[in-house]
This record gives sequence, C-alpha cells and structure tokens, in this order.
Amino acid sequence: MSRKKAKAPLGVAGLIAGVVALAVVFAPGTLSYFVSSTQTQAVSISTGEAALSISGTGGSNSGVYPGGPAQLIAARSIANTGDVSLGLASAFSATGGLAASVIITVSVQAAACASTPPSSWPADSGHWQGTTAGLTTAVPTTLATDVSRTLCVWQGLDANAPNGTQGKTAAVNITLTGTQTAP
Repeated sequence: MSRKKAKAPLGVAGLIAGVVALAVVFAPGTLSYFVSSTQTQAVSISTGEAALSISGTGGSNSGVYPGGPAQLIAARSIANTGDVSLGLASAFSATGGLAASVIITVSVQAAACASTPPSSWPADSGHWQGTTAGLTTAVPTTLATDVSRTLCVWQGLDANAPNGTQGKTAAVNITLTGTQTAP
C-alpha cells in the first residue's frame, strides 16, 4: 500500500495567503489620515451685572381692623442700577400676635403710592398679595436697566381674624428679589 501525502491543500492555502498579503501591501485602499487646524482671533466674553437698589426709611404703623381697608405702611424707591433687566418677585413673612392674620400687599409701580391698594392695577405694575401662609396673588414684573419705580407696601387684617388679635402687633419682613432676565 502506498502512502501519499496530501500536499495540495496546504499549497493552495499558502498561495491564497500570499495573494492577500500582496493585495494589502500594493493595492490602493481607503485608509486615510487627515490633519487640519485653524486658528481664530481671541474674543472677549463679559457678563452683565445685576444690581437692585432700594432706598428710603421709615414707615407707618397704622392700625387696622378685621375686614377694614388695607393701609399704606411703607413706600420705597427702587432702581435697577445694573446693566441687565431684572425680573422682580416678592415674598414676605410676619412675626407677632397678628402674624397669621396680616394680609400684605406689595406693588412695584411707576406712580406714587395711594393710601390703599388700587382696585385695578396698571399693566406695567407687579403686585403680590397674601398672608404669611403664602401668596394668593403673584404678578411679577420686569425692571429695565436705569429705571426707577416705587415700591408700595400695604397691610390689612383678614376679615376672619380671631377676637384675641385686638391690641396685638406683627413685625412684617418683605423680600424683593431681582433676577437677571434673558437678554
């Protein structure tokens, strides 16, 4: 019996490997390497400055009664002294025997403060009203740069204030916040 070795399959595999190696080395391919750069001129970036100024002193400690008209207790001048428009918001709190029953009304308006809050608000005025438990009315407004307005604060007493509130007081704290609006 004769033994023959199968040499053909290895020879064909070697030939195919050689052809593939030559094709990779000599044939054009799609491999690319690009480098590109561009230099730009320097730019300056600056931010706006938000600045809200509130001036004025004093106030009135007018007496109020349950369900009676609100009374003006403070008027202040406010101005946007920065270089960006400010969206205004208000919040307030009170401490003392009347704290839970006090109704505060705050308004930013172009005109002087009236002795009681207006029955209708000008379109450009922001106004907020509520108790220490939370606001019931919140109409924000925007204060443009280099604009001054009047901040008016009125206090009233809830018509359902308990009988024990007679002769009591409340210290009222008002926070006016100016937040930069989008340019």
